[in-house]
Amino acid sequence: MAVVVAALIAAVLAGAVVLVLLPPPSYTAWQYALLVLEFALLFIALAVLGVALALLGLRWSRWRRTSATVLGVTVVALVATLVPPVSLWTTARHHDVSLSLPDYLAGFSDSTDRTPETVRYATVDGEDLVLDVWQPADESPRDEPLPALINIHGGAEDYPQSMFPRWDTWLADQGHVVFDIDYRFFPDGEWQSSPGDVKCALAWVHRHAADYGAAPDRIAVAGASAGGLLALLATYSTSEQIPSSCPELGEPPRVGAVVAWYTATDATETAVIPWRLAHSSGIGADLERQQERMTGAAAGTDEAHRLNRALSPLTYVTPQSPPTLLIQGEHDVFVSTDDTHAFAAALGRAGVEHRVLSLPWTEHMFDLNWGGFASQVTRDVLARFLAERLRR
Repeated sequence: MAVVVAALIAAVLAGAVVLVLLPPPSYTAWQYALLVLEFALLFIALAVLGVALALLGLRWSRWRRTSATVLGVTVVALVATLVPPVSLWTTARHHDVSLSLPDYLAGFSDSTDRTPETVRYATVDGEDLVLDVWQPADESPRDEPLPALINIHGGAEDYPQSMFPRWDTWLADQGHVVFDIDYRFFPDGEWQSSPGDVKCALAWVHRHAADYGAAPDRIAVAGASAGGLLALLATYSTSEQIPSSCPELGEPPRVGAVVAWYTATDATETAVIPWRLAHSSGIGADLERQQERMTGAAAGTDEAHRLNRALSPLTYVTPQSPPTLLIQGEHDVFVSTDDTHAFAAALGRAGVEHRVLSLPWTEHMFDLNWGGFASQVTRDVLARFLAERLRR
C-alpha cells in the first residue's frame, strides 16, 4: 500500500512539473499551472510524504526495485517543487521583505471585508461607465486628503471592476482612496476606446477627488495585464495621440506614479514571444485573433504594423513619462521578461524614474493568490513605491 500511494504521488508530482514547464495546451491548463506554482509548498509536503512512503517500501525486497524507481522520481519532483519558493525567498531577502508562512494559505483575492460605493463616471455611446470607490477601514477624521489610486482590471470584456477586491481594500488601508474602474474592453477595431475611457476616468477622479477625501494633485494609476497596458497608454500618451472618451470633463492630469503588472509593452512584430506561448496552439492563435479584432487589421499588413505600434506603450516613452513600477513574473506565459526589461531600458534612456520588480518562477495573474510569496513581496515593494511617489 505504501508503494502504491507513493507511486500515485510521484505521478501527480511529475504531472505538475510537466504542466508548469511545457506550453499549456489551453487556458485551463495554464490556470492549473498557475495554481501549482502559487501553492508549491503544498506540493513540497506531498513530495516529502511520497519520499517517506517510497523509503518504507524499500524495506520489503519484493518491492525494492519499484520503490527505488518511485523514490527517484519523487526526489526529482521534490527538488523541482523547492525551486519556486526558494527563488522567491531569495528575491524577498534582496528587497528586504519578510515572508510569512501563516499568511501563505490566506486564500484568494476575490473577496474582502467591505463593500465599495459604485458611481457612474461617464456615459459613452449610450453605455454607462462605472467605478468602485474603496475607502480605508479607519473612518476617523483626516487631517489632510489621501492620495488617489485608480485601479484598472485586466481580463476580458465580461470582467467587471474590482476583480480582486482584497487588493483594493489593502491599497485603501495603506492610505489611499481607491477608484477601481470599468471600461469598454477594446471594441472591434476601436482599441483607442479603452485607453480613452481610462483618460475619462482619470479626468473624473481629478474633478471629484475632493468629494471622497482624496487629493486631486496626488493620483497614481495601476493596472494588471490588459489593465497595465491601459494604465501606460493613458498616462504616457497625449490627448492628440489618444483622445479621452469624454473631453467635456477636461484634460486628464499628469499623474504621480504608474504601476503596470505583467503588462505587454510592445505589440509590434519585434516583440519577444515567450517560448511556452509560441508553442501553445490553444492560446497563441487565440491571442493573435484577439489582436486582429482589436486593431481591425489583418496580421502582416502595413496597417496592422502601424496600429500595433500605436498600441505599444513603448511608442509613447518620453522624458515626461511618469515614474513607473513594472511588476513582472519571470515564468509568465503571456509576457516576456525580455520585453519588460527592454521597456525599462527605454525608460532609462529617456531619464524616466522607474523600477522593475522581477519575480522568479511566477506566472501571469499571480496576484489572484493573496497569500502567495510573490504577492507578499509585491505588496511590500508596491507600498514603498507609492509612498515615495505620492507623499507631499
